[in-house]
Amino acid sequence: MVVVGAGPVGLGAAAHLLGRGLRPLVLEAGPQAGAAGAQGRHGGLFSQWSELVDPAARRLLEPTGWRAPDPDGYPT
Repeated sequence: MVVVGAGPVGLGAAAHLLGRGLRPLVLEAGPQAGAAGAQGRHGGLFSQWSELVDPAARRLLEPTGWRAPDPDGYPT
């Protein structure tokens, strides 16, 4: 299974696939995960973090020491 894009939606999709026992390959054209958002190529993200961090991705990230952003904040 291939997921195109390592932004919030792509990583959320990959997390769901992992939860189903699949091993997705995530492809990102940019130099880092979420490159379009980090480089401003998206025209601005107008959703709060609470809407961008998928619960499946959160479950995978929390055991690593990841700290969630302010759910009421905005990425840009």
